[in-house]
Amino acid sequence: MNKPLYTLVKIDVMDTYILADIFDDEKYTILEESDDVVSLVKLAIGGFQAENPKITSYKQWLDEAEDGGFEFVVISGGKELFRASTLLIDPVIPAALFLALEYHSGQIRKGDDHPYLEHPLEVAHILWKNKFPNEVIAAGFCHDLLEDTSCKEDKIKDVCGDEVLRIVKAVSNDEALSDKKDWELKKAKYVESVRLGGEKAIAVSVADKISNLYSFFAQYEKEGPTLWKKFNRGKDKKVWFEKEVIKMAKETWDNPLLSTLESLEHKLEELPE
Repeated sequence: MNKPLYTLVKIDVMDTYILADIFDDEKYTILEESDDVVSLVKLAIGGFQAENPKITSYKQWLDEAEDGGFEFVVISGGKELFRASTLLIDPVIPAALFLALEYHSGQIRKGDDHPYLEHPLEVAHILWKNKFPNEVIAAGFCHDLLEDTSCKEDKIKDVCGDEVLRIVKAVSNDEALSDKKDWELKKAKYVESVRLGGEKAIAVSVADKISNLYSFFAQYEKEGPTLWKKFNRGKDKKVWFEKEVIKMAKETWDNPLLSTLESLEHKLEELPE
């Protein structure tokens, strides 16, 4: 029997650094394991609120949690996908998360058949860990809504505001180019759209690519070269696209995430097809 995909853990953050990437083993309590990431995220939010009833802001969390607080985290394959405390940072972040929960629930990702929500959770978490602005983190949750769900622009604008919508539009493919023969043109237009979207859009795009490659490598370990057949243009074009994004980003952007993406792209090139 396969191990469940996701684990919900409760972390005692007393007398520890609450922003640590990894906590001491004795700090962790496993609460539940499941393939349903949506339910675990909701349980994490509820658990955090129940265990930290007096915490009402992120500043208060940072100031007081080490005196006796509990973090709730959803983990997959040893990676964090979601920390409940991040919802305290700014109202736009829970607004974006709940929008992603609403529209991505029930969707399955191409490539690994995991719940789709895993991906926007990871993208937003990458952006949070790298200290991007709140609206960028929110756009991480929402970045695939226009492209892969029935969510409309007005909904994102009403719930998350103009800036989040602007970023999401910048990192979305042109819906008019849906035919397979238009794949190269669609990707070239995407790169140009991200460029015009500026540094915030570039950050979301790069985090998106990093998350996608993490998932690709994990699935490649299970399937090997046959995995390439699930993608529209095979290895050469996938590598080309990653390189185009990197080249565009390097024109105006200097951030450690680019080094991470470049390392993953080099690893991608080395995989047999």
